[in-house]
Amino acid sequence: MTSDNKLNYGLDVDTINIADSVIIDVATKTLGTIPGIHSLSPRFYDELVEGITHAFGQRNLPGINVKHRKGFLEVNIYIKALYGYNLIDLSKQLQIEIQQILKNMLDLDHVKVDVHIEGIVKEKEPTSHEN
Repeated sequence: MTSDNKLNYGLDVDTINIADSVIIDVATKTLGTIPGIHSLSPRFYDELVEGITHAFGQRNLPGINVKHRKGFLEVNIYIKALYGYNLIDLSKQLQIEIQQILKNMLDLDHVKVDVHIEGIVKEKEPTSHEN
């Protein structure tokens, strides 16, 4: 055995880094699985905030941001919901789904998911010539 092999085998702790963009991608894909969510809701200052937060190691997508807090990860999601859905149930389902998928895929235990409903969208009613 070479000294290089001993060093490799002697490591007690390994580090795995997960990029914020991966967390955002997973959260974004989860949105499409929940009925009642129309879209992400980009806010007018998202582009300004993106430049500032990127300097501090935070990654944002208009409508989703990830923040590293002491002891946990915080994911804020800004959405527009479809009219007629129970907003509380929709928000809770989104929180649970994102927490579960981040746990199952990335082994992230301490994740706080905050859902912000920025608007209600009525589904487009079919016109008479679309029937």
